[in-house]
Amino acid sequence: MNSDYLAEFEEHDGYLNFASIGPPARSARAAAANLLAQAAAGSRPTPKLVGPAYERARAAIAAGLGVRDGLATSVPSTSAGMMQIAFGLVGAGGNVVVPSHEFPANRYPWLRAEAVGGPTVRAVEIPDGRVTAEALAPAIDDETRLVAVSLVDYMTGFRVDVDQIVEAAGDALVMVDGIQGLGAVEAGLGSADVFVAGGQKWLRAGFSAGVMAVSERTIDRLAPTLTGWWGVEENFAFEVQPPHPPLATADRYLEGSPNLPGAMAAAAALKVIDLGGVREIESAVLARSGAVLDGVRSLGADVIAPWRSDRERAGIVTFRLPGRDAVATVEALGASGFLVSERNRWIRVAPHATTPIQVIEAFGDALRGQVRNA
Repeated sequence: MNSDYLAEFEEHDGYLNFASIGPPARSARAAAANLLAQAAAGSRPTPKLVGPAYERARAAIAAGLGVRDGLATSVPSTSAGMMQIAFGLVGAGGNVVVPSHEFPANRYPWLRAEAVGGPTVRAVEIPDGRVTAEALAPAIDDETRLVAVSLVDYMTGFRVDVDQIVEAAGDALVMVDGIQGLGAVEAGLGSADVFVAGGQKWLRAGFSAGVMAVSERTIDRLAPTLTGWWGVEENFAFEVQPPHPPLATADRYLEGSPNLPGAMAAAAALKVIDLGGVREIESAVLARSGAVLDGVRSLGADVIAPWRSDRERAGIVTFRLPGRDAVATVEALGASGFLVSERNRWIRVAPHATTPIQVIEAFGDALRGQVRNA
């Protein structure tokens, strides 16, 4: 890996929990801290500090997500971005299609919107965990307003083929929850209509540093239900009584003042990806998660592995050892210096490109010790 990229990070070697929290990059931390330092100094009027800083951050977010400035915005979290999309569909009728096993962040917005007149939620059971166009197509019809999927599933690690799902969706919008992929694999709006991701995991931007990109037709179709004062035209024209016309850009999805520290941290983190090169980062992530996969399989572990090729996986490996309780194993691994997660009585391991490959080998040795002591 590029030395400038590696120098951005300082987590301890045994940290294998990026699907939960990604220790932020130095540049992301500095960007947020520098902004707060300027605010603390009180040396310039607030609009002259906030406006230009946010515009620079927003342009960097757009570039990082592969869209023009105007089609991207900052959000405090994945859920906040999804809520904007879900409530923009209230009154549109029809249905929303979503896999039933999605992380709750990709379930609650549609359920909350449905409860106040939004589209009916069609939760699709996918027993094998393979979220494909074929699996979702039977639930999609002429009344489908949106199809919502995760780029990488939080539990199985399965990576969807967005282009195929877009094709199956027909005229419906396609929304991608990218939080488990952005920063680890190639990710951005692409052919989808909405791409939203919190920044606290693989992007390594820290908390409240989410990003969102939308297509032109998303702006055309969604009602500005939750648009706040910053998301409208001439928002500082206080002599004109609200409501003002909503912006014709993605910033119409701001429910209030932009989360400027988070936006600047996200912009900085996206630039760090450029330092490492997204393809190089993805290759390193796949090599490390692949080494974890090989190691646990050699111990006879039961692995959740719905993928059929490297294009269908990313950085997450979920397994359990024969004869070992997952909670006890996670605790024992923590005592040995390896931080992983327990999810639904399974063990989830998530190395990043910065994880030294020898750490994966040491992790395998620690697991072998657990099996011997079972």
